[in-house]
Amino acid sequence: MPGEEEQHIISDNNKRHQESLVKLESIALVTKIIALLTIGPIVVIGNLGIKVTGGFWACPFPLPFIMCNVCPIFCTFGQIRSGLFLGIVGTNFLAGQAFCGFFCPGGIIQDLLFKVPLRKITIPRRADSVLRHIRYGVAILVIGLVIHATNLWVGFPLMAELWFFLARYGDEVRMALIGTAIILLGLALFVGRSWCRYLCPFGAWISVFNKYSLLKRRRSPGTCVSCRLCHQRCSGGLNPMGSQGTWRSLECVRCLQCYTACQANVFQLHWRGWRKEEEIMKRDTKRWKSVLRRALEVVILMSFIVIGGMIVWQGIP
Repeated sequence: MPGEEEQHIISDNNKRHQESLVKLESIALVTKIIALLTIGPIVVIGNLGIKVTGGFWACPFPLPFIMCNVCPIFCTFGQIRSGLFLGIVGTNFLAGQAFCGFFCPGGIIQDLLFKVPLRKITIPRRADSVLRHIRYGVAILVIGLVIHATNLWVGFPLMAELWFFLARYGDEVRMALIGTAIILLGLALFVGRSWCRYLCPFGAWISVFNKYSLLKRRRSPGTCVSCRLCHQRCSGGLNPMGSQGTWRSLECVRCLQCYTACQANVFQLHWRGWRKEEEIMKRDTKRWKSVLRRALEVVILMSFIVIGGMIVWQGIP
């Protein structure tokens, strides 16, 4: 049994931990509100082709409908989107997929919708594991389409055909996008972050940063009281105490809900230190499997950087 002095120290540590949790939750709330008010309009206007006719973000494009993702014209709004992309990359290097957990307007809205008191749908574990691979297929498909659409060797880039198509069927495309968004938001009422879990290609790209981010989370299973609060609060529907819910997992969106929900101080956050080569060799016992896995991660990471460079370069006159 611990003495009075040890109990006093434990009590002080728990008190400081609770205070830090309150501060972190407050910071997270303010961050998400700011993200909704600033990044939200940028995402909605750019992806749904909403034409701004006046003011600082006025669109100079003569067509009635064009998505910023495929627009070749240099404008203020396009430069803001390019700068936002570079900011996301910097955030990923620091804290992994934290953009999804803290800044993505789509993820924030899905979290709010999931709080609506309706009967939730529980996806079976095996089916959930299979469905989570879909977004990687979507990401590969998008990468292929972007490279092919901007390939000048084909004589007439597909991107040019897309502009003509949008000029003719812009209203129909917009209605299809809005209808799809409504369906996905409706699904978020019953399955938490369904778009993020199963379909989002952007989340699939930046999930690779989880392996190399500077921010690290440690688990102390010995102090766990099996309350499952971390599992219930996880935005991605993961079990933070299981193998799929590790900090380096490609599925973790770094929402820190596990950290703020835990009252037993099981999780600790700190900055990653560089590991020695001997430690890496001990951990990676199956060298060829490890090399292939890391090579795939590097390919995905490089494709993300290349596509990002193309997006930024496209907006520069």
